[in-house]
Formats: sequence, C-alpha cells, structure tokens
Amino acid sequence: MQKDSLQRGLPISKEASARQHCLHKGVDAPDLATVKDFLRFYIATSRGKIDEDERPTTDSVNTFTKWFFAGFTRMTGHIDR
Repeated sequence: MQKDSLQRGLPISKEASARQHCLHKGVDAPDLATVKDFLRFYIATSRGKIDEDERPTTDSVNTFTKWFFAGFTRMTGHIDR
C-alpha cells in the first residue's frame, strides 16, 4: 500500500488510516465479483502448508474465506441477510 502511494505521488497511508477507511462500522460487504477476484488473488499468491510448491487446497481456501468474512463481520458489524 505504501509503495503504491509513492508510485502515484500520494501521501503514504498508514495501516491505521487504511483500517479506519475500509473496516469501520457500517461498511458494506464487497460484491461477488470483488470477492471472486480477491480469492483468485489469494490462491495465486499463496503456497500450500504441507508442500510449499503446491497451491492451497479447496478446504484451506474455504476455511480462509470463512475466517475473512467472520473478521469482516466482527469489524464492520455488517451481517448479510
């Protein structure tokens, strides 16, 4: 995030300000296309826990997704109904 800000000639953002901007109460959950892109990015940049040359398994990606949305819900108070 800091490198991106420097490349664009913007002020360097701090983790706290980014967290306040993206994870405050009332922030809506991302749309399905954004979630899919995020999970594709996660899969492409992650390594397996047992064999580091392998991609994460379906079960581990599903677990990561559950943890991510549990944390998002806790931080933002957003519950999708």
